[in-house]
Amino acid sequence: MMAIVSCGRTTFVSDYEYRQARDAYDNDDYDHALKMIEKQLRTTPDHIGSIYLRAVIHHERKEYAQALTDICHVIRHYRENPNISKSQTYGFRGINYRDMGDYAEAAKDFKRAARLARKDDPGQELILLNLETQMYFQQGDLKAADKVYHEILKRQPENCMAKVGLARSLMEIQRYEESLALLEEVEKQDPSYSSASKFKMQVLDALGRTDESIDAGLRFYDLDEDVPVSYVGEYLLKHYSYAVAKVRTEANKAESFSKWTVLLSYLYEKHGDYQKAINLYNDIIKDYGEYEEILYRRSQCYDELGECKKAVADLTRAYELSDDMYYVGARGDAYRNAGLYKQAISDYQACMEDDPSEGFYYYAIGWSYELSGDKVKAMQYYNEGIDIDKSYPYLYLSRGDLLKGEDRLEEAKADYERVVALDTIAQNGTCREYALLSLGRKEEAIDWINQLIAKEPMDGGHWYDKACLYGRMGDLEGSLSALDTALQRGYREFRHLEDDDDMDPIRDLPRFKQLVEDYRFAATHPMMETEPFVEIPDADPAKTISEIPMRKKPGGTYEVACTINGLPLKFIFDTGASDVSISSVEADFMLKNDYLSAKDFRGSKKYMTASGNICDGAIICLKEVQVGDLTLKNIEASVVKNQQAPLLLGQSALERFGTITIDNENSKLIIKH
Repeated sequence: MMAIVSCGRTTFVSDYEYRQARDAYDNDDYDHALKMIEKQLRTTPDHIGSIYLRAVIHHERKEYAQALTDICHVIRHYRENPNISKSQTYGFRGINYRDMGDYAEAAKDFKRAARLARKDDPGQELILLNLETQMYFQQGDLKAADKVYHEILKRQPENCMAKVGLARSLMEIQRYEESLALLEEVEKQDPSYSSASKFKMQVLDALGRTDESIDAGLRFYDLDEDVPVSYVGEYLLKHYSYAVAKVRTEANKAESFSKWTVLLSYLYEKHGDYQKAINLYNDIIKDYGEYEEILYRRSQCYDELGECKKAVADLTRAYELSDDMYYVGARGDAYRNAGLYKQAISDYQACMEDDPSEGFYYYAIGWSYELSGDKVKAMQYYNEGIDIDKSYPYLYLSRGDLLKGEDRLEEAKADYERVVALDTIAQNGTCREYALLSLGRKEEAIDWINQLIAKEPMDGGHWYDKACLYGRMGDLEGSLSALDTALQRGYREFRHLEDDDDMDPIRDLPRFKQLVEDYRFAATHPMMETEPFVEIPDADPAKTISEIPMRKKPGGTYEVACTINGLPLKFIFDTGASDVSISSVEADFMLKNDYLSAKDFRGSKKYMTASGNICDGAIICLKEVQVGDLTLKNIEASVVKNQQAPLLLGQSALERFGTITIDNENSKLIIKH
């Protein structure tokens, strides 16, 4: 990002208040800085540094109109200034236009700033040109962006930024192979250029090469210190077991808990393995202390498991550490999910007082009142929210539903139509499908929710929205099926399931009750407690390396030869599974042929498979499991009723072998032990 504040200090006496303003700004005391600026301007009304600094403060406060007024004044009255270059003023105005959503004006300013920077600030020229191209991308003008990139390459034929930009354009028009070739060229030229890996991840995903996409995403995550886990997580979750194996390998290489541990925790969390994620977050906090982001992530796991008190405690502590009202709002969500609507409303009201212009909080308060049965109060807050923020679709949807319940059908229709007008992108948080259904546009509603799911098929929340939509439609089988998938993919808001009126059509059905019972049990009774797995690598060179041949199967799993209690078999190596499991056919054969005895049976239990399904199985003890030159003793395994189920070796056994690496190129399982 280009610098937008570089106005330095001078030694003139008349600059005293300005220098005080700069000090206050540097200490994040914007109110005092503005007071000092006003004093300075009373003495020297055309003090460019003061007006520019005031523009910066307005911008950081998201007061874009005031910022624009000030920066336009600076540009109109600009004089040579050793602390503020002319290119900087246009660049800053471009940033302000960008943040206002005026990408056309932003592109013009970035273009002009880049030309000026050739003379007054050459180090900023490429940054400004990149910003210019981003504005063209925002407008969908790929030709204009490509023109800038080609101009850069004429002057600098090896410029990585321009090559990646062209690759991005090729990706946008679905010329994936050409895009990939260009990105691989950049990787060879500069292996540390992270943006190449970023777009390579997306291109490979579009080509259906999921495992390679994950590899590129992990490289991007490794190279870029600032990439959020959620950005790469979207792609990693498309082949969960493969991603977990890769991330665990990286985490095991680290000498201490690292960003890889945080990524692994995130994958566990998003896959619905909340207890595993909590265990890792606990270890991070134990070793490195409390960080608000880690506390927040752990709170979300507790919330999903229905452990409201623990979630609230984490969010309260996160707020104490950061003074960020976001965590108060998240605490309100935890209270609401637990059915503690009075406490939820209190937190949302505190957030609303802090930011009265945010429509979400009016909606959250109204929804909490509605869930508690007070529709009058709910309507009050929906109306107030719409009066304050006319851009938040859920306010109109919720008010429309209440109006419909009061037979005020024309008013309800107007609200639903407003939702359709506002909510035009199929992304997380959309509610357009409900409005379309209420307007009688059933097929469009179904198409919309399917678009959302196609973008993020592993998101359990999207499948829950589909269950709600089908419930409203009266399609009970469709609703139950979507709910089953939602639960398989990590949806765990069981308290909300109890209160959500969209579930009313199916709530009393036996299948609904069984699904909730099974998944609630699996969520609160994980099959195995995960001990901290990150190990400090052993410096002892005498450590043994075992290389075991394996065969890759469709779906990303691997088949490896083994011996179970002396019986030669082949097992499926899958780090996405938590248990060791064996089909009833194999277990019966082993029992009848004395590879198992009655003493080896230990009872039964429910467990969750790698795909997220709930199963019942007998528990047996495998006295000896031999893989290559390695042997494990007394391994607990589940006997599954599915006769076609493979012999599956999951984490409970894999972790006992040692550090595991998958050599895809040579089809080998490498174990350091």
